[in-house]
Amino acid sequence: MIRLASLLLLFFLDSAEITAQCGSPIGSFPYTEGFETSDGGWVAGGTGNDWEWGSPSKPVINSAGTGINCWIVGGLTGSSYANGEASWLQSPCFDFTNLSYPFISFKLNWETEQQFDGGSFQYSIDNGASWVTLGTANYSDCMQKNWFNQDPVTYLSPLTGERRGWSGNIQSSAGSCRGGNGSNGWVTASTVALGLGSKPSVIFRFLFGAGTICNNYDGFAVDDIYIGNAPPNDAAFSFTCINNNTVNFKNESALCPTIINWNFGDPASGTNNTSTQANPSHVFSGPGEYIVTLTVDGPGNALSTITKDITILQVDVVMSAAVICETNTGGVLLASAGPGGPLSFTWNTLPVQTGIFATGLAEGFYTVSVTGAGACPATGTGKAELDLSCIGVFFPSGFTPNGDGKNDGFGPVGSVSVMTDYRFSIYNRWGEKVFSSTNPFEKWDGRIKGSKTDGNVFVWQAGYKLPGQQKKLFRKGMVLLIR
Repeated sequence: MIRLASLLLLFFLDSAEITAQCGSPIGSFPYTEGFETSDGGWVAGGTGNDWEWGSPSKPVINSAGTGINCWIVGGLTGSSYANGEASWLQSPCFDFTNLSYPFISFKLNWETEQQFDGGSFQYSIDNGASWVTLGTANYSDCMQKNWFNQDPVTYLSPLTGERRGWSGNIQSSAGSCRGGNGSNGWVTASTVALGLGSKPSVIFRFLFGAGTICNNYDGFAVDDIYIGNAPPNDAAFSFTCINNNTVNFKNESALCPTIINWNFGDPASGTNNTSTQANPSHVFSGPGEYIVTLTVDGPGNALSTITKDITILQVDVVMSAAVICETNTGGVLLASAGPGGPLSFTWNTLPVQTGIFATGLAEGFYTVSVTGAGACPATGTGKAELDLSCIGVFFPSGFTPNGDGKNDGFGPVGSVSVMTDYRFSIYNRWGEKVFSSTNPFEKWDGRIKGSKTDGNVFVWQAGYKLPGQQKKLFRKGMVLLIR
């Protein structure tokens, strides 16, 4: 009866202390405690409790994690801890109402009998009525490091049924006392506290359990505690164009997200518009400007989103002037590409030509390569065709209607007088006719409905007959009006 009364008294005292702690919880973060000037408001208790705050001077644990002071089991000197110990070191109460992604880290140094003796870490959200062991054993990622190297630690059993924890020493096994697996100095342990976000009353505690033999080790020490929001994810990706419409994407996000969602901004591609692969490939449905979005989330920290613009080009090549049949030269090809810009054009001519026009061409096929910032490189091919009339009738690729008497009008040149059954029309970019004539000597002066127009590219088409040819010839191309 006396022992029962003592236990009940201890329970009520502990409960009263926890309740008092949560009466004014800590709600300002990040919380840091290095135990240099005080015990930090952390309190110790339990069976065989020999936790002590101060400057350790033991054979193995002979310094604090940082500075000179820390908390340690087994006192500040000597090299043993209590037989049958089942103790704890408990934190102040914390208010996580404004903490969405709780993250905790601290420095540990342990020197205990391997497997049998060791420490653990728990939390309570009901003022200590129940406790939950935080984290998993022998698992590591960018958030959880050096967390629990032993499962189970045998003599944590008086305190918890979840016996994951830290256990081991740097000694060799001697007799029945097991060696190995010690921290061999201070290490930083960290993990996310999933499920504790927004909780108004959170208490943590370190546990320490020991058997009744092989307790001649330095113990278990704690220092430099940090509590705050977990560092957020940082979404990032790169991409490589495989061809003009197929793109490989590479996730380069930090820290180590576990949920990956891509949206390629291409609803016309149907179910292929999204992906959860780390490094997907996407075939875009057609030319256009696309906004690609990557969102990454987990493990227990804030999500992050990034977008990048990718342009899929369409390249068209038309003949602006035919190749002169007598010399097999003088052909002109015109390239257009879009959407977006500015764009660069490179022709496979010898020598290489750049720009939208390739001029002075012999008969044959020519390819233009188009590039631009954020655009997948694309190519287009056109043919410079030979003017088989050999009469010398041709249409220039540009004209300058500036009234200087030189190249002021656009129309056929050369042996114009032999042309018959002639019909000539010019259209603007919207397909509207701006000029037409049945007189091969009549040139377009660059005016539309009597008014001058700005420099631009126009499309023309012509039909005519030449002497010695039974069929009517039809020609078309583009002309550049230069102001």
